[in-house]
Amino acid sequence: MQRVTISIDDKIAEAFDALIAKRGYKNRSEAFRDLLRRELAQDQLHDSSETECMAVVSFGFDHHARSLPARMTEQQHAHHESIIASMHVHASHERCVEVVVMRGKYKSISPLAQEMIAETGIENGAVHYVALSSGDHDHHHDHEHTHQHGHETVKD
Repeated sequence: MQRVTISIDDKIAEAFDALIAKRGYKNRSEAFRDLLRRELAQDQLHDSSETECMAVVSFGFDHHARSLPARMTEQQHAHHESIIASMHVHASHERCVEVVVMRGKYKSISPLAQEMIAETGIENGAVHYVALSSGDHDHHHDHEHTHQHGHETVKD
């Protein structure tokens, strides 16, 4: 591990310490590492549109909005190869929240995610991308593995 020393002005240091306390970090180093990892992952996505990633799309809407629920369902069915899960929550009598999880190349799922939150009637839409590192795998291999994913060891 390398030690890096940085200088920041007092106001930023105080705000950073407040953020550390608010988020429950044990120290500045761990908080800084998390911020840096997040920025590096986002940079990786934008540098290579071929990067495999997952996207979590969340949005709220009035379920009485003119045909919006049907349009969203049709959109998700049209892209079933990229959408791996969705959850619909009835937040109140009028309001719903939906969460859609996608997987694929950034260049493929980013436009779809943006299209979802730009749909007329969608409120408070947001997308969070998670780059999948080269160390991640999809369980399509010809050898035994013993790491734990909540399932027994599998021999293909």
